[in-house]
Amino acid sequence: MDPLSTSPRVPPRIRTSDALLTLALMGWAAIEALAAQGPGSLGQRLVFAVAVTAPLLLRRRAPVAVVLVLIGVLAARILLLPGLEESTFPFPSLLVATFSVALYERRRWAGVLAGIAIAAAMVSLPQVGYYDGPASLGELLLLAFFVSGAWIGGWLVRLRLRQLAVANVAAERAASHADQLAEEIARTALEAERAAEEAVATERARIAREIHDVVAHSLSIVVVQAGAAESLMDGDPDRAREHIAAARRTAREALTEMRHVLDVTRDDETQPDLAPQPTLERIGDLVDDSRAAGLAVTLSVEGRRGAVPAGLDLAAFRIVQEALTNARRHAGQTPTTVRLRYDDEGIDIEVSNAMTAEVGGRGGERGLIGMRERARLYGGSLDAGRHGGMFTVRARLPRSAT
Repeated sequence: MDPLSTSPRVPPRIRTSDALLTLALMGWAAIEALAAQGPGSLGQRLVFAVAVTAPLLLRRRAPVAVVLVLIGVLAARILLLPGLEESTFPFPSLLVATFSVALYERRRWAGVLAGIAIAAAMVSLPQVGYYDGPASLGELLLLAFFVSGAWIGGWLVRLRLRQLAVANVAAERAASHADQLAEEIARTALEAERAAEEAVATERARIAREIHDVVAHSLSIVVVQAGAAESLMDGDPDRAREHIAAARRTAREALTEMRHVLDVTRDDETQPDLAPQPTLERIGDLVDDSRAAGLAVTLSVEGRRGAVPAGLDLAAFRIVQEALTNARRHAGQTPTTVRLRYDDEGIDIEVSNAMTAEVGGRGGERGLIGMRERARLYGGSLDAGRHGGMFTVRARLPRSAT
């Protein structure tokens, strides 16, 4: 941007510095009016001293107008008071006006024309008989030098002030950007902290759900097997040993699965070799364990299993596992039916029995909540309640979570 296209901001009222400068020049002009002999009377010369300096009070707000007024006052002085001027005035006032128009005029062309007008007026003064003349070429060049020097000085100051203003704006913007960046960093840190807290809470809930499913199912079988072994210990020790072996196997599998849950945060290099997580392929083993624990379970599978995502496979297994655990806890010896139906879109799970007790209490409620959360996690749905005299758990799990 051209430095003359803008000017420093002008205050709404006259500055003290401008008033002092004007008074100083006015005093100088008055002294020269008193010391000089002509032209005109003393009163006329004092009026001229005031008229040629007072407009400088407005040199910031209306620099071109000040130049035109000073030239007009000078022309009136030449017309009304003919004769040679013995003082330096209005030379000092015109130099200040030249400096001011270059510094404060917003319109570049107006500032340039005003400077030219002042230079022409100064150079013409000796030629029209204002001073003793005519002036030599050297004197004319000297006058032009002073006028152009004053104008260039104002222009350079204007340029410097604009550079300072641009630097201040840049500094303010940089400070603003720094503040925004600091706020963004703080906000990002807060969001990261919240995300970490949510991740921790989600992981804790997952671990608690896994532990509940493993412990509730396995311990219920261990308790039933241990009770059966205790009742057969004296009369049929061989069958008692079978129940004890089944309880030991169930407990060992439970410990293995709990290691899966509790070791998920350990480095791969330090993790022990663990058995794979259960899938729907092991539903038959799950049903056999429930039968061995005294629950009459019937398994029905329809359709082709095909490829099932690992997470979805585990979720389906846990839903069946928890439903059978509730059945053992609340239905006793009531026959229970497990139905699995595979299709191209998803998996349908249904576990039903004629339990008379309601699924309640902290463990039962947590189990139902856990089953619903597993189904929802993979875009599925789960419903549990009485339907036609049967307590039924129905779940639908899509093969592709949405």
